[in-house]
Amino acid sequence: MRILTIILSLVCLSAFAEVTPEQVVEIKKKAEKGDAFSQYLLGCNYLANITIDGVDRDTEEDVKLYRKAAEQGYAPAQYNLGVCYYNGDGVLKDPVEAVKWFRKSAEQGYAKAQYNLGVRYYNGEVVSKDPVEAVKWYRKAAEQGHTFAQYNLGLCYDNGNGVLKDSVEAYAYFILAGINSDLARKKRNELEKEMTPAQIRAGQKRFWELQVEIDTKIAEKKKTDSK
Repeated sequence: MRILTIILSLVCLSAFAEVTPEQVVEIKKKAEKGDAFSQYLLGCNYLANITIDGVDRDTEEDVKLYRKAAEQGYAPAQYNLGVCYYNGDGVLKDPVEAVKWFRKSAEQGYAKAQYNLGVRYYNGEVVSKDPVEAVKWYRKAAEQGHTFAQYNLGLCYDNGNGVLKDSVEAYAYFILAGINSDLARKKRNELEKEMTPAQIRAGQKRFWELQVEIDTKIAEKKKTDSK
């Protein structure tokens, strides 16, 4: 079975598209005083090649800013710092350091980091190959609505990698991932041809259960994050 992997890319928010020069100055001041979110925003906007106060993009500066925010425990910055190390963007390429930061971010519940940590375990990259550990991290990301994690989890159930083989569960995850993925819809249709009508009905029922579970967890997380 070939698990789905994606080219690692940074997750960035642009703060400066619709703000006044005065607001930009304020964000820079907050970053200089150690505000993690402001540091992260500055790193994102340098990377996006947005000129800030006459300062053009500088990948080494991005990394410095991400590191400052990451060391304060800001999960998106930890993930981005991991991506920089993984791709060698602004720092020397270092997969070991990348996985270290992915793990820190993943342990805080950041879905993209959880998915990518799962991929590393599935492929045995830097860490020992461990399908069970991969499934654990895919599931955590899938529960937050991460499409690729849902698809990979479906593949694991379909082939019995890291979990017991379960066509019904695999079918449910392919339906779930298929909301946003042509590849998942194709896999769902292929699997459906091998299933009995009873299995298909069970898989559809399980899909709705999963959707409710995910929607509930996402709503709870948003409520917690807003406090």
